[in-house]
Amino acid sequence: MAGKIRVLPSEVVELIAAGEVVERPSSCIKELVENSLDAGATAVSVSIEGGGLDMIRVTDNGGGIAPTDLNLVFMPHATSKLNRAEDLHRVITLGFRGEALPSIARVSKVTLQSRQKGEQSGMKAVNEGGKLISVTEAACAEGTQITVKDLFYNAPVRRDFMKKPQRETALCAELMEQLILSRPDVAFRFTADGKLLFSSPGDGQLKNALLTIYGLATMKALVPVDGNGQGLLVKGFLGVGEQARGNRGHQHFFLNGRAVRSALLSRAVEEACRHRVMTGRYPMFALNLSLPYELVDVNVHPNKWEVRFSNEQAVLSALTMIVSDALQTAPLESPPPLFEAPVKMDEAQVTRLEPSAEKIIQVQAAPEVHQEPQAARALTARDSAREQVLSSVPQPEAPAVLPTKPAPERVEQVESPVLSKEDRKIRVLGVAFHTYIILQQGERILLIDQHALHERLLFDKLMASAHTTQPSQTLLLPVVLDLDYPNYQAFLAYREDLAQAGFEAEEFGDRAVRLLSVPVELGEPLAERSFQDALDELKDRGSLSGQSRRERIIMASCKHAVKGGERLPEDALQHLVDEMLDKGTIPTCPHGRPIALELTRRELEKRFRRIQG
Repeated sequence: MAGKIRVLPSEVVELIAAGEVVERPSSCIKELVENSLDAGATAVSVSIEGGGLDMIRVTDNGGGIAPTDLNLVFMPHATSKLNRAEDLHRVITLGFRGEALPSIARVSKVTLQSRQKGEQSGMKAVNEGGKLISVTEAACAEGTQITVKDLFYNAPVRRDFMKKPQRETALCAELMEQLILSRPDVAFRFTADGKLLFSSPGDGQLKNALLTIYGLATMKALVPVDGNGQGLLVKGFLGVGEQARGNRGHQHFFLNGRAVRSALLSRAVEEACRHRVMTGRYPMFALNLSLPYELVDVNVHPNKWEVRFSNEQAVLSALTMIVSDALQTAPLESPPPLFEAPVKMDEAQVTRLEPSAEKIIQVQAAPEVHQEPQAARALTARDSAREQVLSSVPQPEAPAVLPTKPAPERVEQVESPVLSKEDRKIRVLGVAFHTYIILQQGERILLIDQHALHERLLFDKLMASAHTTQPSQTLLLPVVLDLDYPNYQAFLAYREDLAQAGFEAEEFGDRAVRLLSVPVELGEPLAERSFQDALDELKDRGSLSGQSRRERIIMASCKHAVKGGERLPEDALQHLVDEMLDKGTIPTCPHGRPIALELTRRELEKRFRRIQG
């Protein structure tokens, strides 16, 4: 139970980073719930109406407030969590400023009821616009309940800048997700306009908290993280590969039990994941970080999202190492299959090119690679129907022999030798590491990255047809997705935008959506991922930009292109090279990496000292 409430001395108040803590309903909820957690609550219920602007109610089973303290709770900088300036160097509670309740009360109508454990009755305080109206005895349950009504009623300009109630509800839901993940030992309930949106078990298991928010399929695909180094302890779960997202909105850090945001910490995790996450995408995670309290400064900003470390570089290095170690034991993902059942082959599985369709169809290579021209056509009747539905897009590959290393995140154009079809005396000499095609053209040797080349060819083809083809294609089998509440709200609010972009979907139960069609350039293997990305973008920006379609095409091209490490027969290699020359292909992939590197005969002879100078 927290100690006696007292007004902080002026010298301590001057050291606190003062400021407005109530920006919108979600920030109001954050402050009230943090007070509940500091009071030792093991169960917290949050209810809102009208996006939180009409009503917010937070109820807990914590220690309660002493009747003699009710006259102080609405005074600025009145807190039980700090006594002197030195305490700021070792803050172990979520709240410590004594600003939250007074700030909320100044812009709303607040009713506070509280009863300490063991007491026969409780007390009730009413405050409107920062003015204490009454303090009376009341019958109430043990713990504290705070009801906030008409938020910003006396600040109409602030209220006018709030978003629509549906969007404010989504922001409150995002906050509740953070709180549930930060404290899996607390049972949370979140209700909006009478509908229960979240109910966490409070059993102390992070995996069950994640299950509450993201569903079973996502939870089962996450990688556990558990390690330590440089005084830093890290535990949690990480999503890479197909679980990576289109933005950082699903990255959750909890430092000593406090939800924090840090671009530096995010970059450290992303660096550790860069070989397991496609360029332009971001790992999702929920990571609990523990450090000695004296090594962390939480008195940075009134909203308490930001922190500083006494040894920042040590923390970042340790975090990168711990995440890297966790990924070492995680299995590599295979691309999603094109067909429901395996393709039946007449003989051993092979890797082949179909020149007439101008696209490469790759199947997992057997140790001995050879061609079988009719093998890829040996499909069942159901597979044939599926192939007809998906024939308008480049077909994705089956699992590759070796994983592909994604391009660096920074996109820039890199110089690459210009390849011309004027000199058609070009010969494929072979392939190095099943990745780099070796060519001789005149007086030079060329090394061509087979993945980067095929990716560029597919990208150019899809971009050329982006404005001439129909916007969507129907999936043979609809995909059912369990969404977290903010993304579900985005789906409800932006159905028309999604349909115009080629995503046709319908409600399919509680927070579930059935996806019926996707943009024509994507195909089924990218359906779920691209739909989630579109929802994230709509949630953040309110619209889908033209750039987002380009990014989807880049994603589709990269996904469908042959991978580094795949064995391709000689005619497939030659076809790629011929198409590159015929089309005058730009010598970089869509991410900006070079397609070809050049080594001239003169450079070779200089290296072998056959010539001087």
